Amino acid sequence: MKKYSLIAILFAAIIGFTSCENNDFGDTNKNVNGAQDPNPAALMTGAMMRYATLTGRDYLTRPALYVQYQSQTQYTDEQRYNESPASWSGYYVQTLSNLSLIKEIYSQEGELSPALVAQGSANNQIGVATIYSTVIWKRLTDTFGPVPFEAYFTDDLTPAYSTQETIYKTLIEDLKMARDMIAPEENHPTGDIIYGGDVTKWRKFANSMIMAMSIQLSEVAPGYASAEFASALNNEFGVIEEVDEEAWFDYQNTPGFENPWTALRKADYANSKTITDALMGNSTDDDLSDPDASHNPTSNTTYDSRLEIFSNDATADGLEYGRASNPDGASAVKLNETYIWREEAPLPIMTSAYTYLNRAEAAELGWTSEDAGEMLEKGIIQSYESMTFYWGMADYLSNDETVDITDDAAAYAAARLADAADAGMLQVIGEEKWVTLFPNGFDAWSEWRRTGFPALQPAPAAFNAGTIPTRLVYPNSEGGLNTENYQEAVNQLSPSTDNNTSTFWWDVN
Repeated sequence: MKKYSLIAILFAAIIGFTSCENNDFGDTNKNVNGAQDPNPAALMTGAMMRYATLTGRDYLTRPALYVQYQSQTQYTDEQRYNESPASWSGYYVQTLSNLSLIKEIYSQEGELSPALVAQGSANNQIGVATIYSTVIWKRLTDTFGPVPFEAYFTDDLTPAYSTQETIYKTLIEDLKMARDMIAPEENHPTGDIIYGGDVTKWRKFANSMIMAMSIQLSEVAPGYASAEFASALNNEFGVIEEVDEEAWFDYQNTPGFENPWTALRKADYANSKTITDALMGNSTDDDLSDPDASHNPTSNTTYDSRLEIFSNDATADGLEYGRASNPDGASAVKLNETYIWREEAPLPIMTSAYTYLNRAEAAELGWTSEDAGEMLEKGIIQSYESMTFYWGMADYLSNDETVDITDDAAAYAAARLADAADAGMLQVIGEEKWVTLFPNGFDAWSEWRRTGFPALQPAPAAFNAGTIPTRLVYPNSEGGLNTENYQEAVNQLSPSTDNNTSTFWWDVN
């Protein structure tokens, strides 16, 4: 969205009224050393990099705390559900704006210049930019609810908010359009740092994304969602099924290109007791007042060796979650510094494991003819294989750092399938999504809000009367500068208050 300061607008008005003739100042304000034309490859790389490196409370840690992947050791406001307004500028500025500009450049009338075509054909540049923009838009609306969407990239300084239903259904149509316009025989996008220009993988990604978005609507629009899910699953271009088809962001140990977790102060976070107890397979104990009791929120009672990748010490207890102070925080077990909390460690965007688990849920809901148990087992096995490939056996690790947990996958998957016979298939699928999505708190938070699995307990020292947040509060500036549209968006929430416990369209639980 184009934004102008009040001073600039007033200055322009004064000049317009006082000038007696038109003057041509030539190249006075032209930067001869700067880029004269937008570079689509750089725009795409910049958008992908900016989104993948956003860090801090609003862009990384709050959801990871809400789903109890992490506990805070001393500065505990976020895990106790404080209601400070959040920022969304990182999603719009140099991310969605970059991708929108790519689409504008390649949609111009007339023949494209050879320089533009060399960076990728119009079909492939627009296709990939559109697909990646849906990832960002989904994050935005899943985080806040209604957001400026259709009106954002206009000259309107007070953009209207679109309903979440409009956003979701538009994005699904955009994904289908982008998937179908991609042309593997044409020049591939050179700015693609996710798949290196492999547009056949982007088509699989698009179908997997449609399935993920459709599942998210299972409670609010099951008829529409089931049709879109089945259509994507059966599409000729396929879905993500193999580890080498997955979308991971490949970080580098270079300033500005590092894994965003490494920007945080390690002493302030620890792996939570909640997820550690779940992975250890400890028996559930509902006595949250007892720091030694098990806080396992899942039906799992089998040791899960993914803990050896998630944790610095797979034998140590996690840190109690949601306390006002954590005296044991300094010595608590941390997010693994070899495999995840490391500058060049990659982070997942869309995996085969998550796609199989979505297929398992769809099968259990009766949306497809696939076998839910078979999809559940495949999802778990793919999760083990994926984490081993991208984290445990990564090229940057030395021989004494590598770990391969794939031999444990089949036995654990079989045990979880047996759990489903008692706890219910949908519960086990939801619990396994929670583990598979680690440490991506945003997607896990969306799944938990929709399904209620795992059975997380609120922070015992919560600020907001003990309710796990269901959204982030709109930025402060919206209420003052875009008041009418802001209030209309708030009216779409339930209840109609800009609080972190209000819910929106797909969150009906």
